[in-house]
Amino acid sequence: MQLSQYSEPEPDIAVVRIDSRKYIVRHPAPNETFLLIEVADITLETERKQKAPLYAKAGTNDYWILDVSQRQVYVFREPSLKGYNLEFILQENATLSLIAFPEIEVQISQLFP
Repeated sequence: MQLSQYSEPEPDIAVVRIDSRKYIVRHPAPNETFLLIEVADITLETERKQKAPLYAKAGTNDYWILDVSQRQVYVFREPSLKGYNLEFILQENATLSLIAFPEIEVQISQLFP
């Protein structure tokens, strides 16, 4: 994920616009990204405190952190220059939809085999 000329964090999963010709010479930009997902165990605080502000400042609309230890998902939405305005945690029995594809429901329990 290319956030700026000097910042290219590597999310574990990125759902991006399909245009393989562009990505031959560069990584996807935030405006080409539908969803970023990080999978966290011991890195949970790093993902929340360091990467989330970077993704928010870049304008990434939908950012999830899968907390494998607690089997829950941290959801970050409504990015601003100061961070995400909307943050919530969903437990294993919940469902979640992507902002870009609200008709697709993801069962949180399916994310943790």
